[in-house]
Amino acid sequence: MADEMICNYKKCRKRLISNGWVTSCSHIFCDEDGTREFNKAYCCPACNTNLPGKFDIIRIDLSPSEQYKSMVLAGQKPEVILEVCSRAMAFWTYQVQQERVYQEHIASKAKDAKGQLEQYYEQLLNRVQTEANSLKNQNASIKKELETVKKQYQEISDKIKEKSRQHQKLQLMYDALRRQSISIAHDVDTVDGHIDKYNHPTMAFEMPLSTEPDPFTRHGGLNIGGGGDSRSAGHQTPAERDFVLNPTNVSGPSTPRRSTRRNMQSKTEAALQSRFSLDFFGTPNDRGVIRTPSRQRKA
Repeated sequence: MADEMICNYKKCRKRLISNGWVTSCSHIFCDEDGTREFNKAYCCPACNTNLPGKFDIIRIDLSPSEQYKSMVLAGQKPEVILEVCSRAMAFWTYQVQQERVYQEHIASKAKDAKGQLEQYYEQLLNRVQTEANSLKNQNASIKKELETVKKQYQEISDKIKEKSRQHQKLQLMYDALRRQSISIAHDVDTVDGHIDKYNHPTMAFEMPLSTEPDPFTRHGGLNIGGGGDSRSAGHQTPAERDFVLNPTNVSGPSTPRRSTRRNMQSKTEAALQSRFSLDFFGTPNDRGVIRTPSRQRKA
């Protein structure tokens, strides 16, 4: 309540209800703090005043009974009663005034702390606002950069899509050309197979080396050399005696491949047409040439 005394011990500051210790220097303490401090020394814990007198420290009852109230000043003169009452009122007034001073001191300290806190938080608020503005500017610049990156991403995505379509077209063209090249290679292999068949040594032309009459020798009415000569088999010309049958490409390498079917066909026809050649100049070559044996002239 407002009319209750407060312990003057600076570490206590609690309201007094039952008992207390009063000093002649106008201070009051709670029962616990007064008992502890005055057992140590007769010195005021609030102002350090020495209290050596018998009545400098008194333990009082803050809730006196009615009998005590009726007997404490009984028999005293009015002047004594008024003096006692005036001194008691002065003690009360001093306590109230000290409490007001103490509360004003606390309020002043709180006000100073408040001012310091206000200044600190104003500075903090200004710094936070500055940082917020800086972050807003950064956010705006980042948004612009994000929009730019989005546009670049969209452009790159469109380019990638276009490149992908071109790649698919090129892949289709490549597959078509690959199938075409495979087909041409298959045809070339087929043609080469036919050429190799004709180029095999066993397919070369062979003349029978028997003692039977030479089929290219003129017999009776047979005219091989053209003209009307009817000489007998024993009468041969030098050209007939030196006749040599020279097959070409008997054991040579196969005809090289061409890239197109038309070239391969023309090459095949040329190879078949030039399969055999006649050499009338006497000396056979060294590549497995088979020549007909020359016949001796009749004497």
